[in-house]
Amino acid sequence: MNLKYRRLKGTRDLLLEEIERWHWCEGRWREVLARYGYGEIRTPIIEPAGLFMRSVGDGTDIVEKEMYSFESRGGESLCLRPENTASVVRAYLENGLTRQPGTLKFYYMGPMFRHDRPQAGRYRQFHQVGVEAIGSASPVLDAEVIQTAMALFEAVDAQGLTVLVNCIGCPSCKPAYVAGLKKFLEENLERIPPAFRGRIGTNPLRLYDAKDDEVLALLAEHPPITSALCPACREHHAEVLGTLDDLGVPFVEDPSLVRGLDYYGRTTFEITAVSGRKQSSLAGGGRYDGLVAQCGGPQTPAVGFSIGIERTLLHLADEPIDPQRSRQTQVDVYVACLDEPSQRYGLVACDLLRGLCSVEVDTTGRSVKAQAKSANLRRAKILLTVGKDEIAAGTLQLKNLETGDQVPVARDRLLATVREVLEG
Repeated sequence: MNLKYRRLKGTRDLLLEEIERWHWCEGRWREVLARYGYGEIRTPIIEPAGLFMRSVGDGTDIVEKEMYSFESRGGESLCLRPENTASVVRAYLENGLTRQPGTLKFYYMGPMFRHDRPQAGRYRQFHQVGVEAIGSASPVLDAEVIQTAMALFEAVDAQGLTVLVNCIGCPSCKPAYVAGLKKFLEENLERIPPAFRGRIGTNPLRLYDAKDDEVLALLAEHPPITSALCPACREHHAEVLGTLDDLGVPFVEDPSLVRGLDYYGRTTFEITAVSGRKQSSLAGGGRYDGLVAQCGGPQTPAVGFSIGIERTLLHLADEPIDPQRSRQTQVDVYVACLDEPSQRYGLVACDLLRGLCSVEVDTTGRSVKAQAKSANLRRAKILLTVGKDEIAAGTLQLKNLETGDQVPVARDRLLATVREVLEG
């Protein structure tokens, strides 16, 4: 075929068997999130660009290199959301939820957009499931949020995962550490590749996120941030780790773990796959106690995480599903029709079955043999066949595809007979 249009680089079509796998995961995740007290939130895909420049950090890779930003016809600076925490905080403030008592717990599932180099498990339109718990500063909540993330992975039987945990300080202790780190890096500037030097002036902690052996070797010579924590942060971190122990959640302390977004403070964590895949980080999150105030609200503590859905599905299966070889959607009843009048008769006669089960009426005009083959491909339990003789007699031929038994069924007995076969 001479295709006129193709999908954009870094995007994918989800269909047939693969979308069934997504639905399976999403259904289990919704069950888990409900058990942990989270309610769904859906925010717009398009947001003011300033929301992310202010919250994520205007010197981050996301804002400087990856954000899809544009100007509207009205002159507004807009963007496709690159992450969802800032959007949830914006919605929390704009909808007056600061007056709600207790901790508000939201979850989301949806697409995000970053102009990144596409590779296995990483796309320019990618999808995340995530949670945001707003209103509590308790370290116990941090541990519960990490436990929630692991429960989501357990729900889809993801194996071989490691929880990495760190504390990156608060406004009382973090600035002094960052200043000392900046000085150390400037003194060793010649050892830092030019591509990473810009981070020194914006946020030196981001160099811990650099995938560069020279940078990481240099940072290993500097004391980690955990050595500079104030007493309050030390106590908070110890309580998080102790609660994870009590919950039976295994973890590894990683003093070099920082998140690439400016709003994080105190608890940070990642969940990684140890299968040796290139994209080993499946989830990440942490505490962001200053973000609500930064977006114009009152000082409000919060913590959350996001899971990359594509990366998780890649971890669950060796290869993406090939649409040309994948199965179509399963149905309970498949109706084979010999001609156009049979199609009309079959559609009307079988319409009442849809209150009981899933039904596919074949309107292709193919041979009965070809339609019966499609019934098997769709994993149907019952094949109904309609032709001129059935129309004249007011019946349909019913074949139980599990037993091979075939009988004519009167139209007014169809619902009861189909129910009996499906339940039998």
